[in-house]
Amino acid sequence: MTSLIVLPSVVDAPGRYLTRAGEVVSVEKITRGRGGFNCEGHYASGQAERWHRSGRLYFGVLSDNDIVRAVEAATSA
Repeated sequence: MTSLIVLPSVVDAPGRYLTRAGEVVSVEKITRGRGGFNCEGHYASGQAERWHRSGRLYFGVLSDNDIVRAVEAATSA
């Protein structure tokens, strides 16, 4: 079992992120501290959630609701 501490940080700032299942979620608040699931946000449905900074929802288990990357902001030309 891999420790979450050695995984790279996926959630590094408030913003919109994509889950493993392709759903866009919003992270509004990241509290700094030792480990923990400190990234607070919600799904499009309004359901609140907390993720680890690695994007994981659970320790030691992959989930369709894990955050895998940030959503690129559209730029206007």
